Amino acid sequence: MDDLELSSGSEIQVTQARNRFRGSAELRWGLEPLNKPEPPTTQPTNTIKNATNTVQLLLWHQLPAWQQEGNHFIETGYRPGAESFWQCLHSLTYFHNESVNIYSHAFGAILFAVIPLYVFNTEIPPRYIVATTADKIVLSIYFIGVAICFVFSVWFHTFFHHSPDTFSLLQKFDFTGVIVLMWGANVPLIYYGFICDPKLQVAYWFMTTSLALLCSVITFKPQFSDPHLRPFRAATFGCLALSTFIPVSHGLVKYGYETHSQRIGLRWILLTLLFNSLGAAAYASKFPEKWYPRQFDMVGASHQLFHIFIVCAGVMYGRAVLQEFDFLHSSAPSVCQGRSEH
Repeated sequence: MDDLELSSGSEIQVTQARNRFRGSAELRWGLEPLNKPEPPTTQPTNTIKNATNTVQLLLWHQLPAWQQEGNHFIETGYRPGAESFWQCLHSLTYFHNESVNIYSHAFGAILFAVIPLYVFNTEIPPRYIVATTADKIVLSIYFIGVAICFVFSVWFHTFFHHSPDTFSLLQKFDFTGVIVLMWGANVPLIYYGFICDPKLQVAYWFMTTSLALLCSVITFKPQFSDPHLRPFRAATFGCLALSTFIPVSHGLVKYGYETHSQRIGLRWILLTLLFNSLGAAAYASKFPEKWYPRQFDMVGASHQLFHIFIVCAGVMYGRAVLQEFDFLHSSAPSVCQGRSEH
């Protein structure tokens, strides 16, 4: 037994060898060292998750420069930069300062995609037999055009924090959605407003379609991004907006206020103008966040009010379009004074 016993010096050597072997194995196999230092107790402010598994929202001054071109009066509630589109989609699961913008227009997109189904299956029957193919086309153009506008808006507000290139591209689609909405609103207005004058219909359709296409080209062509061309871009979009007021004014003069105001649902158009004006005023003035810092960053900010007013305006204009349909197909005397309605 004495031969099997180790001296105290030998035991120390064996222990040291074992420790060296263990340290080597820890490095080789990724084992946790016994004396592993404690992890830091704080995380950087730009991380997506913190210790409580919630999202770390950012302040305005923490944003990259390309994201600071927006409304600097919104100081809090910004999403961290997203490394993938999946992270952008993940932002739908928590609340931030773009949530109301996203969900208000998501609601609008669903609403205006469903409205044609309701109109053609519930609202028009039992009058459905008087709805022509032209009716279905012009009504669908408006409602689907509004839905497309809202879908593009949802895309932009959901994904723009991915990268500068994504921001730039989706912003162009966002502008294009507005163009589609304006063009789509003019199609039924011109059809019903000048139902007795096909030549005027074609002339106004050509005008508004040409302006819409020109605005789309300006939106996507890089050369039109030059600051020196800003007045030209503004003038072109202004002309597209005026392409709604010109046929309305022309019809009121040509056919008389009493008849034409009923024909085009003028009161609903005026309500549309009111809601659009309220939205534009909130957007331009940055009310209320400019006067009440940080109180409306998450809910009630100017851009959110703008979104809600635009949805309301779309509904009001939808009422105008349905009144136009009703007036044309009512049992009243012929709209065109003895001429065929179609």
